[in-house]
Parts: sequence; structure tokens; C-alpha cells
Amino acid sequence: MKLLASLGTLLALSSTWLNPVSAKSATGDRVLVLVPKQESSKHYSLFLDSLVTRGFDLSITTASNSSVSLQTDGQLLFDHAILLAPAAKKIGNNMAPKDFVRFVNDGGNLVVAAGSELSEFYRKLAMQFGVEFEPRGSWAVDHLGFVKQDNGTDHRMIATTGFAKAPAVLSSETVGDKEQLPVFYKGIAHKYQANNPLLIPLLVGEPTTYSGLKSDDKKASANTLDVPLSGRSVGLVSVFQTRENARVAFSGSTAVFSNALFRNAHNSNQQFITDVTQWTLQEKSVLRSTSHRHYLQSTGEQPDHYLVSSSINYQIDLSVYKNNAWHPYIADDVQFEAIMLDPYIRATLNHSKTNAKDRATYHGDIKLPDRYGTFTFRVNYKRTGYSNVDVRDTVAIWPLRHDGYPRFLSAAYPYYAASFVMVLGFLALSAVWLWNAEQTSVDTTKSKAKPK
Repeated sequence: MKLLASLGTLLALSSTWLNPVSAKSATGDRVLVLVPKQESSKHYSLFLDSLVTRGFDLSITTASNSSVSLQTDGQLLFDHAILLAPAAKKIGNNMAPKDFVRFVNDGGNLVVAAGSELSEFYRKLAMQFGVEFEPRGSWAVDHLGFVKQDNGTDHRMIATTGFAKAPAVLSSETVGDKEQLPVFYKGIAHKYQANNPLLIPLLVGEPTTYSGLKSDDKKASANTLDVPLSGRSVGLVSVFQTRENARVAFSGSTAVFSNALFRNAHNSNQQFITDVTQWTLQEKSVLRSTSHRHYLQSTGEQPDHYLVSSSINYQIDLSVYKNNAWHPYIADDVQFEAIMLDPYIRATLNHSKTNAKDRATYHGDIKLPDRYGTFTFRVNYKRTGYSNVDVRDTVAIWPLRHDGYPRFLSAAYPYYAASFVMVLGFLALSAVWLWNAEQTSVDTTKSKAKPK
């Protein structure tokens, strides 16, 4: 415990010297780091020091520490958690995977580093997010794309460039146009749900990679698995973002965080892990809507309700968090929807040029539908790697009052003409009937009767 306390003190002092300001994360700077043993943290000192340099307040302890807790009285004690103890059968005072799921649901972010000897706790936790690790004792193996070591027969240290196309997560330094440095990886593989829109397989195996069990001769055999993973289906590092924008990262290897691979100049482990943790701890690609508004074009005011076919203007401000500050988010695919069960209107909003340095304004001139009812004005913006933006307003659209319609409708002009033609026709027929009748003479002379 003294060594662990000394390391915590050193990291705290480093935080004061290197970055006296608050953390770069948009959600907080409190990080819980769980390691298997007291002395294990020294193997990840470069990684942990990088977190301190970025402004995080680390609390490092062993996974078996019974005082470990994520929240108390409904309040989160930490904003982020990093698990580096894959073999731990229990964490804290009999914490269950559902406790970490609740932590994520309440807004916490989670980094999970597993290994070939992972416990059932890790397996059950990963399955809650659509990640299924391979059987205990298995390894990701590549007999062609392995890293040559002193023991050349061990093909479990693989080199892969199977990066996902996710520029919101992986920077150009990791997946640039130039020659890419591979990530060195030694650990377990996992299956991922390719049709899960919340899950991104950031790093997968090469076409020659497969998942196998370690045998007595220290080689991995694919024959020991019924249906082994192979090729691009071998998941190595995956990230998950909930609908409430909490983020989780899963790695099947703790070695990718180690000092040994961070110091290796022939790989991109340090840059790759930096990208993954910056995204997971919400230091970049965090979207938010600072404000939104809608009003009548004719008056510039927002009434209690709109009338059918009214012309309105809708505006929304979007910001993206990166480089320790909020910046305008520029895009050409922000859409507005007017919904009543189904969308009646879907229109792309235009970017407005403003002098604001922390937000971008989008606007659209919208003509409301000729249908009254309760509508939802919505901007539902979801893009891979970015936070979800879902802005809604419930708006009533009323029909026109009886005196709100024009006295004469242009669409009814034919009917007006037909009515007048019928009246004129009736008058003409009556005139013809009255003044052109047949003249008859009336004999007013009375004949006298002659006597017989």
C-alpha cells in the first residue's frame, strides 16, 4: 500500500507541475484505476503519466480493495473508470457487472482492458455492451503478421493495421495517408455485433489472424475451437457509446497499455491508445446543442401556437469539444423534421456565417404543413463517433378560424362563375318567358240570342 500511495502522490504532483488547470474532458477529471496488484501500476506508468499530463485526477487502487465504490447515495464518486485487472474474480466489496452498467447509465465512462486469463466478471460485463470475448486461455494469433521476439515460435504478439474508418475517434496520426505503423497486440480476441449501431470495432485482425487456444508447445491451434474467429471478424479493440452519450472501450489486451510497447518505436500503440482514451474519456468528438429556436418569419416572434401553412424560421447552434475547448461544428447534413407520428417535413438546414468562436448556427425557412395537430420539431443528429444530438420541441398547429380564411378563394373561382352563370341564365329564361308569350284577342262583344 505504501508503494501505491507513493505512486498516487507522484502522479498528483505531476498533475500540479504539468497541468495546473482542469482536465480536458467535457464530463470531469476524476478517474478510478483498478490494477491487479500494488506493484502492477509501474508497468503502465507511461500510460498513467499521460493521463495526469492531460489533467486527470487519478485514484489508483487494487481491484480487491473492499473500499472501492463507484457511487454513494446516488452520486458518482468518479467520472471515469479504467480496469486493468482482467483476472480479478471480484472487484471491491462483491461488486457485480450491473454496478458498472449502472455507472455507465448514470453518465460514467469506462475503459476495460482484458486478457487471455480474463474472469467471468469481465466476460459478463462485456456482454452487456455487445462484446463477447473468446474462451478463457485463447489468444489472437497470426503466423505471418507476428512480431519477432527472442522466442521466435511465439506468434501471439501480432502486428495489425486493421483500423476502422472512424475519423471522430482515430486521428490522422494513427490512420494517416502515409505509411501506417501497426499496433502491437498480445491478448484475447472478441466477437462483435457488426449490425450494432452503438458499437465500433476500432481494431480488428489481419486476414491471416485467428483466435486459438494455447497448447503445450506454446503455439496456438485453431483446431481446438469449434468455429474459430479469423480475419476481419477477429475483434481486438472496440468502443461503445450509449444513447445517453456515455462511452465504453474494450481491449482484449493489457499489453497495449504497457511501457514496453509504448517505448517501441516500430508501432503506433501510444498514439492509438491516446486516441482511444481521449475519445472514451470525452476529450474529443463531443457534440452539444447550446440553443435552438423557431419563430414566425412575418413577426420574428415565437407564438404559443402556429397556424397551418405558416412560414417559420428554425435555428440551432451546435458545438464540438476538442483541443480543450468548444469549437463550431461544421457539417452539411444537419436536418430538421416536423413529425406527427410520421415526418411531414424533412429539410436540410443551412450553415449561417457568424462571428461566434464556440458554436455554429444552422437555419432553415420552413413552411408548416396544411395539417393541424400536435407536432414535434426535431433535430436528431447521429454520426459515427460523435455524441448524439436529439433536440425536440412539442408544438401545436391550429386550423384557421372562421374569419381567418380569405373572403374569396382563388381555387373556388370556377364555382363562383358557375353560380353567376346559373343566375344570369335563370333571369334570361324568365325574361324570355314573360315578354315573348303568344298574344290572344278577346272578343268583348256579346252575341244576342235570336227568338225562334
